[in-house]
Amino acid sequence: MERDKISRRKALSTASKVAIGAVAAGAIAGLAGYSAGSSAAQPARTETITRTETLGGATVRETVTRTVTAGTQPVTGPPLQFVHWHYRDDIVTSYVKKFMDYYGEKVDEVLLANENYGPLMEAKFQAGDVIDMHYANFFMVSRWISLGWDRDVEAFREIDQIKAEMYPSIVEAYSTAEGKLAGLPYFWSARSAPVVNDDILEKAGMGGERPGTWDELWEMSRRIKASGAATYPVMPHWFNAFYGIVWDFEAELGNAYNDPDLTKTFIAKDFSPVFDVNTEVAELLKTWQDVTKEGLVDPAVFGQAGDSDHVSAIVTGNYAFTPTALYYFKVQNDPSQSRIPLGKANLVPVTKQGWGVIDTGLYCWPKKVTDEERSQRLIKFFGWRTPEGERLTATSWAITDALGSGYMDTLRLAKVKAAFREWLGDRAEVTLKIFDDIALTMSRPWVYKSPMYLEWANFAFPVMSAIASGTQSVSDGVKTLRTKLDELYKKYHAK
Repeated sequence: MERDKISRRKALSTASKVAIGAVAAGAIAGLAGYSAGSSAAQPARTETITRTETLGGATVRETVTRTVTAGTQPVTGPPLQFVHWHYRDDIVTSYVKKFMDYYGEKVDEVLLANENYGPLMEAKFQAGDVIDMHYANFFMVSRWISLGWDRDVEAFREIDQIKAEMYPSIVEAYSTAEGKLAGLPYFWSARSAPVVNDDILEKAGMGGERPGTWDELWEMSRRIKASGAATYPVMPHWFNAFYGIVWDFEAELGNAYNDPDLTKTFIAKDFSPVFDVNTEVAELLKTWQDVTKEGLVDPAVFGQAGDSDHVSAIVTGNYAFTPTALYYFKVQNDPSQSRIPLGKANLVPVTKQGWGVIDTGLYCWPKKVTDEERSQRLIKFFGWRTPEGERLTATSWAITDALGSGYMDTLRLAKVKAAFREWLGDRAEVTLKIFDDIALTMSRPWVYKSPMYLEWANFAFPVMSAIASGTQSVSDGVKTLRTKLDELYKKYHAK
């Protein structure tokens, strides 16, 4: 495409801006009846306690009034089965212990290997294993609901209140194509959210500048390279995994073309593909090929295999822009792990378009459980509130790992703000505002609601890598991607 022609991306970017509005915190209600019907429920008492916690380097002192159950009797029956991937296993086990202590419950944790989590879960379902709660990315659980192994959580009696407390964008992102909430929030984050290294921008004479769009990010990168401040101004999120270059593709396509669910540019609401060699998908991939040829991105990205390689690169301080996961932004601000000068790694704010694509985690409800009531109780304890009204896991994950919460009030809690100030100082309020804005505007691909997504994504990442690196033409690559999606559409959706 000739550079002097206005692209569809520029036309859309000029024609529409992302509206960023304030998010109102939801009212806290709906807890009555949480423990109703439990055979273990005992007379309650009210107590006021002051506690001090150290989480993620932040020491927080708070006074809380809570209702506690006295003399809880142990639950009879077999242990509940909680299946999850590995991540901060010690913290997860501490949550399990709190649940067991509260209810006199028994829970067995079953940990599966991260790299094969999806296939291992499917093997357990096929074997008829009893599972009371499990982790999943949204595109996993939407597949498993469609295959009859999981179910949505619309039967929870508090479901209306739960949804009212969530970000509307997260409710939509975590709902099936039929509009049913697929599970309760474990976390949300965004991948390919750009982080700027102000140390390099200052060396380039561009201190304080921020891109408002992906096109502006690439234009700034050209100026940075010309100044000599960075050999390769950008380390993109293009590593060789479906959650690498494919998620970056979904981020930039939805952000740049003002199409958050990608139904106008990629996959329609009926899951049929809507792109070809003359549409936005080809234009985006041509941009990637061009910026690689220009030396704006470090070609080492094409040898990266996953998150470990990605994080090792983005903490070197060598790059002006590092689109990454929001939770790795915290790593970039940790002097023990990052060589970026303290205070110089900053999120790019949302102004003209959204940034990133949603990274999802849910607590899910299988169809074959130990006990209906007990399994619901476990999911709500982890994914909503404790019966005391505490948002336990969402708050702790925000403090320790900067994981986004599906609930609008979490980032506004005093102890969460205090924890962010521990590692961001006076940048905390601005950063929390950017988290909110990203939650409202990031890409939330409709195709995640289809059982074909994982097959597509695992097929697509080597093709996209070949296109971006220049070893495959844009035209041939787009045709290959379209042919695969036509095949998957016929397999899962054609009538």
